[in-house]
Amino acid sequence: GKTFTITGGSERYVDRGIIPRAISMIFSEFAKNTDVQYSCFISYLEIYNEKGYDLLDSDHETSKLEDLKKVMMLEDEDGNYHLKNLSMHPVASEEDALNCLFLGDTNRAISETDMNQASSRSHCIFTLSIEARKQGSDTVTRSKLNLVDLAGSERVHKTSTTGQTLREAQYINTSLFYLEMVIVALHEKSKNGRSHIPYRNSMMTGVLRDSLGGNCKTVMVARIS
Repeated sequence: GKTFTITGGSERYVDRGIIPRAISMIFSEFAKNTDVQYSCFISYLEIYNEKGYDLLDSDHETSKLEDLKKVMMLEDEDGNYHLKNLSMHPVASEEDALNCLFLGDTNRAISETDMNQASSRSHCIFTLSIEARKQGSDTVTRSKLNLVDLAGSERVHKTSTTGQTLREAQYINTSLFYLEMVIVALHEKSKNGRSHIPYRNSMMTGVLRDSLGGNCKTVMVARIS
């Protein structure tokens, strides 16, 4: 499914997913470009029931989910978003980056449904922020790669969800609907000049604002079952 595609399996190297492969490629490029000094930072955000949590927060081991600090999305006067309480971890090697991925994956929210024994109950955004500076230059180039594992939309009558799992499904379906609204609005903007894009409708679309519109490239992978 989607999570396997993004993160891969843990038993065989050939089953590694998009995130481990992207990490490997990035650090391979770092090694090739010896005349450039690179810095890489990683964050791992979970959006569960429209609340943000830092999957790399060390308090995950000793605290309940409701007791953890919430990641807050703040907007400055220039319209730029900032995420409060989301840690950024410097990584110097592929191994360091993979350790961050594995740590975050162990803290994810999953549940069993009739359709999936380990159903993702949250959206997760694994972000690599990169700074590059050529030797002898004062110019710093910054780039960001967001790798997103979306929880799947659910037909409640098929998954037989009730109680907490039903509430989770409602939040998942609503946030995916808002993501669809943003994508449709961006298409209309390119075709007929629509001005308003509803990024503020959900935390996920707000966080992914600079990965959906503007100076970015977006790829989506769909899993059909």
